[in-house]
Amino acid sequence: MDTADDYPTLEQDATLEEPLRRVAYEAGMMLGLEATRDEQAYHRRRLNRHQYWLHGFGTLAGMRVSIAPDTNPESMTVRLQVSPGIGIDGLGREVLLHETYCLNLGEWLAAQNEARLREGYNEADNLLWLKVCVRQKDCPVAQQPVLARKLNLSTDAVQPSRTADSVMLELIPELPEADETRYQPWSCHTPVQDTTPTLTGAEQKTLADLSAANAAAGAQLSLHARLLHALDNGGVSTRDLNDQLELGARLLLARIAITTTEINAIAVKPELISINNLVRPFLVSASQLAWLSRQP
Repeated sequence: MDTADDYPTLEQDATLEEPLRRVAYEAGMMLGLEATRDEQAYHRRRLNRHQYWLHGFGTLAGMRVSIAPDTNPESMTVRLQVSPGIGIDGLGREVLLHETYCLNLGEWLAAQNEARLREGYNEADNLLWLKVCVRQKDCPVAQQPVLARKLNLSTDAVQPSRTADSVMLELIPELPEADETRYQPWSCHTPVQDTTPTLTGAEQKTLADLSAANAAAGAQLSLHARLLHALDNGGVSTRDLNDQLELGARLLLARIAITTTEINAIAVKPELISINNLVRPFLVSASQLAWLSRQP
């Protein structure tokens, strides 16, 4: 996967422990390119962090993964499709698919080497497992001429004048992981512990008294007690390594299982393909909660 275009953005967005700074404008102050970049980064990163810490990650609507077989009698083409939708990726960035994306599943499988496909192959069940992921990605656009900054760099040097918000869709061979039962509000941080941490005497009494009076309020306070210690081990920094920043940014959309007995000769037929869209994380908006509260 090529991350050259957006690696600086990935590196910046994954640095959650760094205090943000904005430009302090004053009359007569000379500001250059770095000041403009800092101003843009401040507002963009504030929004990303707001979405990361307060809303989490997941699909809000759409982005359904499906297959669209072409029933040509001579050669069947199976296209993997991702419908329009919106969500938040693992680093709190908005993911917007404004149109349907698709790829030829047979051609994609033919382009993969055996070693990579075996990362998702379960010989016991004769199943090849693939996961579909999406994340936000910078897309440099609108090339325009610029002044060369080095001698003989180019007679017609150009640089992108805009950075468009785009997405990266990935199909990755991977065996399904065991379901995580613990509460994980943040993608790049470890899940919250199930057990209530050690409390002071006063805290224990407060929790016990509230639980006795109102079970639901007691359960909420118990969660808050666990969240008090959720960042004790790693702080607010992410768990991602510098050379694997895209791992935490990925948002799972679906898992695909393809029945096959031969990894080098996979038959791409609709009846052999199973797609599960409900393994993905979902976001719950205030309007959803309001609607659910009115249901009997």
